[in-house]
Amino acid sequence: MIKLIAGIFRARRILKNFGPDVVIGTGGYTTAAVLLAARSLGCKIVIHEQNAVPGRTNLWLTRISDKVCVSVGSSAKFFSADKVVVTGMPVRKDFAALIAKADARRELGLSEDLFTILVVGGSQGAKRLNELVIEMWPKLDDGATQIFHQVGERNISDMQAHAGLNYRVEAYVDMPLAVAAADMVICRSGASTIAEITAAGLPSILVPYPYAYADHQKLNAQDLVSKNAAIMCEESMTTPEMLAEIVSDLRANPKKLDEMASASKKYAITDASQKVAEVAMNLIADS
Repeated sequence: MIKLIAGIFRARRILKNFGPDVVIGTGGYTTAAVLLAARSLGCKIVIHEQNAVPGRTNLWLTRISDKVCVSVGSSAKFFSADKVVVTGMPVRKDFAALIAKADARRELGLSEDLFTILVVGGSQGAKRLNELVIEMWPKLDDGATQIFHQVGERNISDMQAHAGLNYRVEAYVDMPLAVAAADMVICRSGASTIAEITAAGLPSILVPYPYAYADHQKLNAQDLVSKNAAIMCEESMTTPEMLAEIVSDLRANPKKLDEMASASKKYAITDASQKVAEVAMNLIADS
């Protein structure tokens, strides 16, 4: 509480110098001091909730907000109907203009002819997801498939030992280029990851992080599964054998993959940045 109060006073000094008309908060405890300071200065306030289940800070800050932007319609029920607007999750503009699959593979040094699976565990990687995929690989390695695996900086030294023919390991990847190169993705189900893979129209196998607040990654995944755009595998219940079987079935069923890709693309809100900006600008115009 002492740090929060001190943060409010520090934020007030910055905001006074900057003189904003509207302040947009994206959740997390670090947002609270800034938005409370903004309210004390009479600024309009917009909060953006990324996940299917709102974080505690956003639930609390909705009381002082003028508008609440949400990434998915299922989270709207947690907020006042007169405040909430479904905008989607903003992603980089690069995802709106992906290069051709063959070009992306050439740029990444991947084979142009192999079925390509992108594996992403979030910006920091995901140790258990990495292990599942590594243990799955011998069951899929038939010379017709390749994996491009983002493992995170903290995992790269351990994972490099598993790299080999048709299995590329990187600490970080250029996500617009990586999704452009992929036929499908195995990943966590954080809000940003889902927004990026659906913007690219990729079918996915989602392995939610099991310790996320209010199990929001599982609910994020279920929302995408309900649209037939993804398959969810819970970490504690998924074996390498199960994962290999799911991948094999999808790989052997191009029609199913195409249907999932189409549903994924339909799920995406590609102009989310514009929608959030419009919410903010409309507040200013109405003030």
